[in-house]
Amino acid sequence: MWEVLLDAFLDTLKLSWLLLIFYILIELIEQKIADKMHAKLKSNYAVAVGSVFGIVPQCGFSVLAADLYSRRQITLGAMLAVFIATSDEALPILLSNITQDGVWLKLLVLILSKLVLALAAGYAVDIVQKVVLKKRQVAVVAGSAEVAHNDHSDKHAHAHDEHSHEDEHIHEESCKEEDEHVDIHKGCCGHHIDDAKESSVKKYIVHPLLHTLKILAYILIINVIMGMVVHFVGEDKIVEFMAKSGVLQPILVTLVGLIPNCASSVLITQLFLSDAISFGSCLGGLIVNAGLGIAFLFKENKRIKENILIVVGLYVFAALVAIVCHYAVPSNIF
Repeated sequence: MWEVLLDAFLDTLKLSWLLLIFYILIELIEQKIADKMHAKLKSNYAVAVGSVFGIVPQCGFSVLAADLYSRRQITLGAMLAVFIATSDEALPILLSNITQDGVWLKLLVLILSKLVLALAAGYAVDIVQKVVLKKRQVAVVAGSAEVAHNDHSDKHAHAHDEHSHEDEHIHEESCKEEDEHVDIHKGCCGHHIDDAKESSVKKYIVHPLLHTLKILAYILIINVIMGMVVHFVGEDKIVEFMAKSGVLQPILVTLVGLIPNCASSVLITQLFLSDAISFGSCLGGLIVNAGLGIAFLFKENKRIKENILIVVGLYVFAALVAIVCHYAVPSNIF
């Protein structure tokens, strides 16, 4: 028992300095690109920008994307691109274990896979939305033409006035919301990276250190649990069980990925590193694991049915990708 605890502690301790360095680098990068990402996400290249910036392992970007979408400043495809590309804590953990055999290949394949899937899904969703909106506009125009034929002058003028007032009202509300969401960039541990009053030491050392300790605590707990299971059950039986679980493995791992917490991405990555789950299962779990993005979407976007449809659609997409890759990608390539 004590040997299991000691091994779990030592394995976790080995990652500490690498994780700290990595989170300091993330903080430095995030300070430079957060504003650029905010502007670029509103451009015509939003899906591509979201896919690339989403690779940076920081859940603050998924929160930013959810906030912008809730105010309709970016498209649904752009937000989903960020969600899919985001891996939360997976990349730092994989990088801290890069010396292990095959980990660099796992990292490379994971990043490329999530980038390609984010681009494909984001653009596909936006194209579908444009087609649907165009059909609705055609139907509205046809209906308006029929109404105008019956009573053109008075009703048209009245409708135009109402539409103008409505546009002004929407614009005013949008401006108010913009003012209410000025400080939206969040770094590790939820602090605002736009806070000019924070000292450099607190910003670049204290916050990354706190985040590192939190992630190390998750890793230690998971290592202890996994160590106990291996000790009492046996590694061979675990591998055999996971191999025989078939399609349930990617479905369940993808479901775990929906948990809006760093612990879920840590668990999935640790299981992938120990070869307890397939690449497909890991990919599915990390596709839906958008940090706090999904939770923030439910908080800011008041269209609850729409939020549920987004999450269900994201899960179905991730589960299908996970199942296909679970059977198509052989485990021995890593």
